Amino acid sequence: MKKLLATLTILSSVNAWANTSPVKPVSAELVVEHVANAGVKIISGDKVTLIDALFGPHSRFSFLDEQEFQQLSEKGANLALTTHAHSDHFHPKQTTAFLKENDETLLVTTPQTIKHLGRITDSAHILSPELTGFQSQQFSHDDIKVSVLSFPHMAPQTQTQNYAYLVEVNGWKVLHVGDADINAEVIAAHQLAKQNIDLLLIHDLFPLIKENYRELLEQINAGKVAFVHVMDNKVKPLTLWLKDNLPDATLLATGHENLVLKR
Repeated sequence: MKKLLATLTILSSVNAWANTSPVKPVSAELVVEHVANAGVKIISGDKVTLIDALFGPHSRFSFLDEQEFQQLSEKGANLALTTHAHSDHFHPKQTTAFLKENDETLLVTTPQTIKHLGRITDSAHILSPELTGFQSQQFSHDDIKVSVLSFPHMAPQTQTQNYAYLVEVNGWKVLHVGDADINAEVIAAHQLAKQNIDLLLIHDLFPLIKENYRELLEQINAGKVAFVHVMDNKVKPLTLWLKDNLPDATLLATGHENLVLKR
């Protein structure tokens, strides 16, 4: 497994937020495309990051068909990040196929996820830090800075390793939390309020299982909130609910495919 590249720089680990230097904004806009389910494609300038996009087929959640996945693979990405090993976020077949076609892409994922991959781990560029509790690790690849955050999975799958990713590109900051249990303790541990997050990507169950969802969102202090992981038959009800309860939020789901942020 090629865990470290010449272009990969490990910056810090274990919650070393105090050493983080602010990233100066530049003119490139931020485009976030919905791939499928919780999968997104983050684009700014010529930099491309995929999160939870290499999975499928799936019986409950939206996924790319074979042709759509091939188109995604042909376009490539600098980074492919996987939050955890569940089949609606990751699949070994799609991940292997993508890495074979894009041998310069860096895959970042959990150690649990790596166990599901086969021989591709002998040749692919992979970073899989072992993080526990509320530990974190930062790295830079192709001028994209990523903070990998240990962000425990929501119940009942609490034994599943779940990593959140704070992606910094061209002055933009995007946080994808996977299937995290979002609570005041983890928000404080990762000092999210101080990170000047431009866009928070959060699963659709969050406001259903957290009565204090407004308070928690205020604690994260993100500029924009977009809900992902939305089943197709839940898109319309969630859209109506957001209009009444979180009118400044949006969603990335079937029929809501793009989000563009500009300075």
